[in-house]
Amino acid sequence: MAIKFNNIFFPTDFSNNAQRALPLAAEIASRTDSKLIMFHASQSALDFAPDFEQQKKKAINKASQQFDKLITDLKKDDQYKDLEISTVLQSGHPNVGLLAKATEYNADLIVMGTKGATGNRSVTFGSVASSIINKSDIPVLAVPPGGSLDDLKHITFTTDYHEGDFNALKQTIDFAELFKSSIDIIHVAEQRSLLAEIKFRGFRDLVKDQTDYENISFEIKYDYDFFPVMADYFVDNPNSLLVMVRYQKTFWEKMVEKAHSKEMGFYTKVPLLVLIGE
Repeated sequence: MAIKFNNIFFPTDFSNNAQRALPLAAEIASRTDSKLIMFHASQSALDFAPDFEQQKKKAINKASQQFDKLITDLKKDDQYKDLEISTVLQSGHPNVGLLAKATEYNADLIVMGTKGATGNRSVTFGSVASSIINKSDIPVLAVPPGGSLDDLKHITFTTDYHEGDFNALKQTIDFAELFKSSIDIIHVAEQRSLLAEIKFRGFRDLVKDQTDYENISFEIKYDYDFFPVMADYFVDNPNSLLVMVRYQKTFWEKMVEKAHSKEMGFYTKVPLLVLIGE
């Protein structure tokens, strides 16, 4: 199934982290001739206050002004002056309404900013982003504070040779064609073995036989733990987009299950595109 974008959904709380992700959302929308949909959930701690309706009106007016500023600043760049942009504002916690609105507006991709490194894997990207990544049926691009458009020029696709990985790789290739990106396909095997080598060569030959994208390389690395291997990899390849496929037992849950966190920096410094496994 090829990846196709018509609507790019950009949730924002108007923070600096969110604003850093906006250029990536706008660039993807521009290159795919998609509509950019900006979403904000206005959560009030004064639901039971006597002047709640007045406070709510102020919050809505403020958010509308912030949307206007984002759009005005974005369209100062001639590349985005003709970009179709709409805004969605609702009351309530973003966890509750974000995915429902993304589905309602037929979003093909959710692009959101993240907090970056914290001291706990379970809150690495912040509670909202973590929840969206785990629950979304729509691909999610999570952009850390240091993420930039340059990161989209090199894509790192990780695979465990799950049956759905090949279709996810086809979607990744479609994405790579937008930016003329190189793709590095990496598998981390627990140990050297004939079976590991057969799987590696088989997947490599299948990709070469069924796709014509030329700028692809293949690597197999050996370690019992995926995370320190990839941490080392991103030290040498700091500007990269990491693509992972989310299945029923998500990589995210595996991260949270880990007791140690010495290598946690790598997945907080590179943008992460989470595709939905079939």
